Parts: sequence; structure tokens; C-alpha cells
Amino acid sequence: MSAAQQLLNSQVTRDDEAEDSLWTKFTQQRLKAWQISLPPHYAIALYLLGGVAFFVLGFSLLLISWSVEEHTLDYTDFSSDDLLSGRLNAMEIEVTKDMTPPIWVYYELEGFHQNHRRYVKSRDNRQLEASEPISVEARDLRACSPAVMGDAGRPLYPCGLVAHSVFNDSFAFVKQDPGEGNRWTMLDVDSSARTIAWPADVDGGKFANYNPEAKHPSGPKNQELLDMWLIRRFPPVACVQTSMAPSMGYKPLYVGTRDAKVPAAGKGAGSRTVTVADCKGYFTDHPKCNFADIDGNPVPCSGPEYKEVAVPDWGVASGHFMAWMRIAGLPNFRKLWGKIDEPLVKGTRLKVYVASHFVVKPFEGRKAVVISTSSSLGGRNDFLGKGYLLVGSCCFLFGAWFLWNHLFPASS
Repeated sequence: MSAAQQLLNSQVTRDDEAEDSLWTKFTQQRLKAWQISLPPHYAIALYLLGGVAFFVLGFSLLLISWSVEEHTLDYTDFSSDDLLSGRLNAMEIEVTKDMTPPIWVYYELEGFHQNHRRYVKSRDNRQLEASEPISVEARDLRACSPAVMGDAGRPLYPCGLVAHSVFNDSFAFVKQDPGEGNRWTMLDVDSSARTIAWPADVDGGKFANYNPEAKHPSGPKNQELLDMWLIRRFPPVACVQTSMAPSMGYKPLYVGTRDAKVPAAGKGAGSRTVTVADCKGYFTDHPKCNFADIDGNPVPCSGPEYKEVAVPDWGVASGHFMAWMRIAGLPNFRKLWGKIDEPLVKGTRLKVYVASHFVVKPFEGRKAVVISTSSSLGGRNDFLGKGYLLVGSCCFLFGAWFLWNHLFPASS
């Protein structure tokens, strides 16, 4: 090939490259590149400065975490049999540092594997959303297997292992301020859904109740066709204990039950008796429930010891239920139970009464109630601060090693 032809070809190639777009140059790997090659003293300085920065950040995060005042009270050995026998399950602590609101109340479980695949899949989102038509046959609720059918052969509402294993312990808090002698006062705990559940769960339409008193197209009411067991745990009206006198202690009341007759399956089969929650007016402004003690004996929710409180987020819409349905990724976890908006000063004695129903002994688990303040980063967690300190230590070690090799190259 002649020199003139070679010159012409090279000119054509340069013209083609000049017409290439930025995207073409990028995809054809013809972009200009710059490979940084730092001098040794620059690299050493960056490692040492990075170590200082990580150490400062790590200590700052630890100080913020240590500013959180936290008390953990294990009550694994408490039992529901204690309530039946009249024994009081109570724990007492003394506040060693001022606790300013908001003060968060958590329950903590150890050894409960909520992330097991079969457990996670055992739920029916259509049922939780109160979608129509209502499923009253087991074959329509296969997603909830194996927790599908309940009392009197009725489908569980809500069904599924996740829902049916919902945490059902309850707590009551009383305090004794410094210098108050033997005077104990009740602490109000805000357990509303908007306080303890995720906003996406509260406002996202993921959890809604069927009206228990509405009639199903087949004739009976919804609460007669479905086993609405969750209403007894999270009713539309709560009976709140207002007095914790030593002679009375903590005696929580539960929604009572009543019998209802519904047509039996099959033509001419007569009727059968089912059990429903003893409540009415669920979707009205003034719902009403009758209550009983743990033995099932009727107890009026009145007088100086008890008072009725309407609960707008009941049943499936309960904040406690929503928090439980948010699956924990690890076997040891905490879930929010409530919030205390009253300050607790140093020296305050705090007594926590527990109605223990959630069983942990069969899987060798443990449970505790946690009372904690919060910081700008949330609750107490030293992991992030310690992680930054570890990275800072590594930067110092690498910087020192590079410095030694730079100063004494013959010894490397």
C-alpha cells in the first residue's frame, strides 16, 4: 500500500472517530481515562486522616447511643397460671437517670424465628384487607395453611400462622415519685396504631375489619360464619384498670363471649351453636362490650377500679396486630408496644405488672419488656459507633504500615 493510501485511511479513521457520539465512545471503550497514582506521602496522609475522621465519628455515635436510658426486664418465668391463682406478676426498677418523653415501651423476644418461610407465607392478604366477597370455605383460604379453621368448624379471621401467633401479653405501669412515700400513680401508655405501627400499614389500606354484625349473603352474620377470635384480644372497647391499690393489684379484664345459633350445614340439618364476642355496635360511635375476668366470670367495667375506653383501631386494625404482622428478620427482636409521654425523674420507682399469656418455654425462648428513651438516631445501638471505630483502627494500621515501608524500604 502506498504512503498516500495509508495517509488517506488514517484520515478517514480520525474523521469517523470525530463523528462518534459520547455514548458510542463509552460503549466502545474509547473514552479518555485517568488512573490515579498517588505519591506515598499522599496515600499515608489520607489513611491517617481517614482514621482520625472515623474515630471522631465513631466516638460521637457511641456518645449519642450512651445518652439513651434503657431498662430491660425479663419475665420469661411468669405464667398465665399465676393470674388464675391470684398471684401478681410484677417487676420493679429504680430510674437512675432522668428519662424525658417520648419514652418507648417494647416487648423483646428471643429464639422466635418469624422469618421461617412456611410461617411467613401463612397469611391471606385479601382477608386482612377486608376484600369482598368474604371467604367462608377452607378451600378459599389455602394460603393460610395450616391455621385455617377455628371454633365450630368456622374459618379463622384472621387466618394464618403469623396472625394466630400474635403477641398477647399486656402490661400496666405505676410509678412512685421521689419523696412521695408509698403513693403509687398509674402511667398512661399510648398504644394507638398511629403511635406504634408503620404509617404505610395504618394508611395503606392493608388492614381493615369486616363488620361482625353485617349479614352475609347466605343469611347469618359475619361473626357467626367466621371465628373472629381477634376481637377478644383487641376489642372496640377496652376495660382499663384505673386503680392499683395493694389490696387489688393488677387484674385485667377481657371481652366476654356469648352463644349464637346459626343454621347447620345441609338441608334440614337444624341449627348449631357458635361462640361470638359479647360486643355490639362495632361500626358506631358508641360500641359496647361486656367483660369477664380470666376465669370467664362476668365483671362490670365500672366503679373506682375500671373504666371503659373506646378503641378506634380494634381487631385487624389494632396497632399491636400491625406491629406483629411486620415480620422480623432475626430470631431475637423487639417490637413497639406503646409510648409514655410523662417524664420519669431520677429516683422514681417504676413497677411493671404483666399479664403473661404468650408461651415461650416450648421453643426455649425468652421474653422481656424494655423501657427506653430515644436519641436523634433512634434507640440504643452501639454497633454503628463500634463499626466506625473498627474502620478507623484499620486505617491507622494501614497508614502506619505504609509509613514504615516508606521510611525503611530495605526492611520490607
